[in-house]
Amino acid sequence: MLLHVILSFIVSIFFQSPTYETSASSVTYSMVHKLHSWQGVSKDLKVATKWNEQKNEIEQISIVVNVATFNSGLSSRDSHMMEVLDGLTYPRIIFSSSNVQYTPDGILVKGKLQFHGVERMIETKVKLEKVNRKLVFSGSLPVLLEDYKVERPSLLFVKVDNKIQIDFQVAYKDNIN
Repeated sequence: MLLHVILSFIVSIFFQSPTYETSASSVTYSMVHKLHSWQGVSKDLKVATKWNEQKNEIEQISIVVNVATFNSGLSSRDSHMMEVLDGLTYPRIIFSSSNVQYTPDGILVKGKLQFHGVERMIETKVKLEKVNRKLVFSGSLPVLLEDYKVERPSLLFVKVDNKIQIDFQVAYKDNIN
């Protein structure tokens, strides 16, 4: 028992959970219309992470992105997206994991996505890379706008595709290596 307490104390002194790296993290959406396609990027993520300190693995993660922080490079399009997404009524997109499973093929993450006032359970595969003393978790997720009761915007009476692609990258400074 005493040995367990001493080892726990030593581990807590030398182990620090990886630190979230804001500058290396982002969420990007990609939309397609028959006439063109575009992307909007947010680097303003709020991330809360629970780490398994013995394994240096994520046990739980929550990510919050404010809809107003996405930048597509065209301010009028960003303003229109705020209208389409009812950004004043539903200002945040929230993901909260319920299960994080490390496998030989990657990391399987299950959780709840809250978007436009609708909550849905989702599952996605996440890739982990160690780059320049950083742990970089990345992946993509297809989202159907109509599943979240988002009325698809249109241009010249033609609506955008129902399916959008969400790409994400969440980085941490690796305090161990």
